[in-house]
Amino acid sequence: MPQSPDELYRLTYNQRQRLSFLEFCLYFLGEVRRADMMARFDCAPAVVTRDIALYRQLAPANLELDPSSKAYQILPGFVPLFEHRLEQVMAALMQGEPYSIETLGCPLLPGDSPALLNRPAMPILAAVSRAIHQQRCLRVHYHSTSSGELERVIAPHALVDSGLRLHVRAYDRLRGDFRDFVITRIKSFSLLNDRPEKHEAPAEDVQWNKVLALELVAHPCQGQTEIVQMDYQMQGDRLTLSVRAALAGYILQRWNVDVSANHSMRGHQFRLWLKNYSVLEGTESAQLAPGYGSIGMSDVTSIGAKPNSNVDNLEI
Repeated sequence: MPQSPDELYRLTYNQRQRLSFLEFCLYFLGEVRRADMMARFDCAPAVVTRDIALYRQLAPANLELDPSSKAYQILPGFVPLFEHRLEQVMAALMQGEPYSIETLGCPLLPGDSPALLNRPAMPILAAVSRAIHQQRCLRVHYHSTSSGELERVIAPHALVDSGLRLHVRAYDRLRGDFRDFVITRIKSFSLLNDRPEKHEAPAEDVQWNKVLALELVAHPCQGQTEIVQMDYQMQGDRLTLSVRAALAGYILQRWNVDVSANHSMRGHQFRLWLKNYSVLEGTESAQLAPGYGSIGMSDVTSIGAKPNSNVDNLEI
């Protein structure tokens, strides 16, 4: 194990990039193969062999070769050598961006973006990611707003960034259905060898696989219709979004879209109205959307929706 971070930075830039990618695969996927590194960096087998040998010298307790799969697998005593930033990790996991712990040079233009306030602990995010990649179940101690802390066994199948939080879509063996689990509420975890049963597989998640076409228009009560249409680059008088039913409520909540039948929500934040509001029928996440289930709410100024009895399956 290196005595200080400076020892890693005595390596060349290219070596650090390759070793950090190796570690990223171990940490978040649970395994790494020579072919993964050769494909990522377009390098010769001899280069990869030297890199793996160097990493094993630096962190012998982090990985071992599985002869049957010919993959190097993460060990229980794994301790990362590199600092893995959440933004780079999520871009690689969810968008397929080439993973890199550092960049050359400076930004091309000055700029900034809002800070993410609820940042999950990296070991927990990594365990969830490994469970998804390896199709394994997780035992977690989870804090729910309705049930408090409970031990659950979940079969996770997808990561979701709602724009306000990170959660994992998973089958919950305790409740017997698919739910959203906020990653920051997972207190502890144990990666199990159990594989999801057939009814726990992603193909059985109806809300995840159902796709809705949301027709968004300028809110009829707000005025400045032309400006709203410009702001959202509407084609004609509307913007049509294709979204998973499991995510529709989060998107409508994030953008303050009024989904009431008579566009009754009031407040400057409600610039959009869901014209085809009936499309939300049977959509569990719809309860998050402003105005869902509301009638004649002309005096409403908050963005909160009236919850229904199934709100807990969203773990909000």
